[in-house]
Amino acid sequence: MSWRVVNHDELLEATGASPYVDVAVPADAVAIVGEHGWAAMHPWRPSGHWGGAALVAPGAPPEAESQALAELLALAPDTPLEWFSTSAGRQLAAPPGFLVDGSGRWDFLSTRVDVPPAGAVFPGDLELLELDDATDAAELEAFGRAHNTDFEGFPGHGFSVLWLGLRDASSALVAIGGMHLLATGTPHLSGIVVDRAQRGRGIGRALTVALTRRALDRCGVSTLGVFSSNTPAISLYHSLGYRTHHRFHTRVLSAL
Repeated sequence: MSWRVVNHDELLEATGASPYVDVAVPADAVAIVGEHGWAAMHPWRPSGHWGGAALVAPGAPPEAESQALAELLALAPDTPLEWFSTSAGRQLAAPPGFLVDGSGRWDFLSTRVDVPPAGAVFPGDLELLELDDATDAAELEAFGRAHNTDFEGFPGHGFSVLWLGLRDASSALVAIGGMHLLATGTPHLSGIVVDRAQRGRGIGRALTVALTRRALDRCGVSTLGVFSSNTPAISLYHSLGYRTHHRFHTRVLSAL
């Protein structure tokens, strides 16, 4: 197999204007294309968190993604790589000097259209307010963990530029949701959690609408990631205009 180095514009063209490449892969990415597909290694956040993806045609050799990752690392051997993704069901061998010690399966979605107003009204007994990523970090983390064991909002890490929360009459949190920025500056919704006892009232939908509108006002696009097994959440996001672009199998990589 052979790969050639490309810049961002060439990568966008080679991928048929992939929404992932367009909104999540910054200009300083290390990127290659080949006869079976493409691969890129890039920071996920403005502060780093380097990872990437190799996406190939279904009939590509089983070692295609492993070879692509080895090629990327040869081009940029000092990259502090933390994770790497393939399409669901594709294999990935740990490159020399790295250990695979975790994985996750998730969908990447985005929207550029305003969300429908139906179902976007909060229950009248709840108050919507902004929370602070630093000052309210402990409360956000405790609430998120209490109602979602897979909570990945990362409050207090400086990733979030916005937190919205809902409080009831006793000032107790009922729901939270955050907006991070990708390395490209694109808004990425994260950490949307509703109190288990309050689910079924349309709170999660209304909160997602509010966050999406903030993202669209800021950048004209909103993205999010969701575990592939969370079909109710995926259905909700699709009903709001989000579209799934990729179903990823991400491996966590640790340098030896």
